[in-house]
Amino acid sequence: MIVRSMIIIFVILFSQLSRSYAQTNQCTPTAIATCGSFPCIQTGDAYACLCADMTVKPSAAECTGGTVATTQSPIVIPNECANAVCPAGATCIPTNQNPSQYICLCSNNIIANPDCPTTPLPNNPCLINNPCSNGATCVVNPLNLQPVCLCPSNTYGPNCRHACRPTCDSSWCYNGGRCVNTRGHPYCLCGRQYRGRRCELRYDKYNYVYFHHHHSRW
Repeated sequence: MIVRSMIIIFVILFSQLSRSYAQTNQCTPTAIATCGSFPCIQTGDAYACLCADMTVKPSAAECTGGTVATTQSPIVIPNECANAVCPAGATCIPTNQNPSQYICLCSNNIIANPDCPTTPLPNNPCLINNPCSNGATCVVNPLNLQPVCLCPSNTYGPNCRHACRPTCDSSWCYNGGRCVNTRGHPYCLCGRQYRGRRCELRYDKYNYVYFHHHHSRW
């Protein structure tokens, strides 16, 4: 009886600890155990198991149809604005790039670098000739005053004209990027030297200094 009581108390305490941990990370110890040998991926307020064929499923058993094996560390797709620091009057907008990035957008659609400009642009390129397609957000690069398109999750490219395919294949991610089927579209986990929907862009200190970076371990 004493042993049973101790087991019940332990289960209750572990459950409370798991719920507390899940507030900030959905890849709880229970979720990681459920994924077994497959990485646990956090996507927003849910988790999934990354199967060997690069699909995501709710458990290791559904990935293989077999028994849950040894666990691995989780892969976390970050929430770019979770720890963002923007100047007064600016709004954090995730760029959906990798490594995780965000921009601070000022009220006049100019990217903060690092602060918001005090005077409006005489000729705002986003207002004069918006180059962005498919519902993308047009913002202004403060370094060269050129428009930049922030693509919705189902498009990519300089003007967001290209539609993402629904599932991963070996050719989707460039430059060694790892493709994950999540959020209804392929998601490329890029190396630290690359960014973009398909890891097609290399970091350039002259072109991308206005991006902020949260480095994460995959």
